[in-house]
Amino acid sequence: MHKIVLSCIFILLAGCNIDANHPDSTEITYSDIKPDEFVVFFRTAAWLDKVNQEWHVPIHGWIYEYEDSDARRALFAAILKSEYDLAPDEQTESNFTRRFNLLIADNERDKQIVVRVAGRNYVMPPSTENGQFETTLVIPTADIGKFAQGAVLKYTAVTGKSENRAFTGETLLVSPTGLSIISDIDDTVKISNVTDRKSLLENTFLLDFSAVPDMSQLYNEWSGQDVSLHFVSSSPWQLYSPLEEFLEKDKFPRSTFSLKSVRFRDETLLNLFKKGTETKPAAIEKILSTYANRKFVLVGDSGEHDPEVYAPLMRKFPEQILMIYIRNVTQESAGNDRFKSVFENIPEDRWHLFKDPLTLTLPE
Repeated sequence: MHKIVLSCIFILLAGCNIDANHPDSTEITYSDIKPDEFVVFFRTAAWLDKVNQEWHVPIHGWIYEYEDSDARRALFAAILKSEYDLAPDEQTESNFTRRFNLLIADNERDKQIVVRVAGRNYVMPPSTENGQFETTLVIPTADIGKFAQGAVLKYTAVTGKSENRAFTGETLLVSPTGLSIISDIDDTVKISNVTDRKSLLENTFLLDFSAVPDMSQLYNEWSGQDVSLHFVSSSPWQLYSPLEEFLEKDKFPRSTFSLKSVRFRDETLLNLFKKGTETKPAAIEKILSTYANRKFVLVGDSGEHDPEVYAPLMRKFPEQILMIYIRNVTQESAGNDRFKSVFENIPEDRWHLFKDPLTLTLPE
């Protein structure tokens, strides 16, 4: 394993203490969020049970204490400088500090968050070792209709009277039929240069996130045709907020996220180094099975393993997956050995390498 990987693991693990907090009472009426703790709700997508006229609304969030370790951050910066001649400056210091501190944040376990959804309060399951809590609420369609704003259902954490902060989230109401896009993030919609380690580290920790030209326009044109968007990425959940803010700034349509679960003090750390072929298929299959009557287009890039992830899924779900689009960041030919092998027995009109996003069209 590369020296910088081992060094990064040492820094991230050093000084991490488990903070276990237990609610004092089973009668929980509000979220016990300390002043130095934060709650992030990850945007999800709901699905409709037409028979029982109920929406299934996933709630998924993270409670953590923001870590600010000058010593560990300085050590990591020193490694970036010595190994890759990278160093934060006046323009990039804030990015570096925020993103590194999020990755080493202290996860708060055994916390129960109370969420107000569609006019009712719901107590979430206790947060786990990674600080995350997750459940799916079943809410009558009539109740959803009273509170939804178009195809978006917003909710908020119920907090005590002394809490001045608001922690809000939202779920997209995705209909049972229609067309959906499942998209990668790095080098598909965000410039990361994953195949160049120095450039990847610079784009991840220092530079402002930068959009691939015209991808926002493309996804907005598609979403205008009542298309839902789901991002499935190898980025860790800890970077959800910077990623969501980047997508909002560059005016991408509202989307759901499926990211990697990584905890920097147990075996899930190894997920950070797993290939997309090991982590993405299960996440994508979950979306496909949840919306079994919707059709899908998969969009990725040639930099790492998106073709190798998407092609087997198309073979497994040939009726659901209509098209695969691969952004050509490696300057390869569609007729080379890699793509001939990956897309063997898949018709040529069901997949396409592209450079210009605005040449892409949705299948009919």
